[in-house]
Amino acid sequence: MQNPISNKVEGAVAAAENMAQRTGAAVGNVLDASKSAGKQVGAVASSEMSNLRADLDDLIARMPSLSDIDLEAAKEKLMTKMASAKEVAKIVAADARKHFNDGVDCSRGYVKENPLQAVGYAAAIGFLLGLLISRR
Repeated sequence: MQNPISNKVEGAVAAAENMAQRTGAAVGNVLDASKSAGKQVGAVASSEMSNLRADLDDLIARMPSLSDIDLEAAKEKLMTKMASAKEVAKIVAADARKHFNDGVDCSRGYVKENPLQAVGYAAAIGFLLGLLISRR
């Protein structure tokens, strides 16, 4: 027969494990979203830079044969493409920022709903980090 204190401890441990699993899943989701956004930013930036590089190479190759009017038109085209690349980068960065903020809001909501468990997790993580650091 177990005493009431050990039952409470076991219940608290079970609740902590459940909470840790849910927190881990939430953190994993935030990391996945951040990685996805990062890959998306990288792909868009790489594509835009490749296009820009190709346009610059073309412009440099044709430069000796261009008139002042043609050079001005090429400059405007290049500036338009640079502005487009900048806008795409801003949109993707805003999307990544939104995903990150959603993760932070989710974590905050969890802490507000379960403040004692959050403090317990923080203490447990601090204890484990202390153990790991002290072994070095």
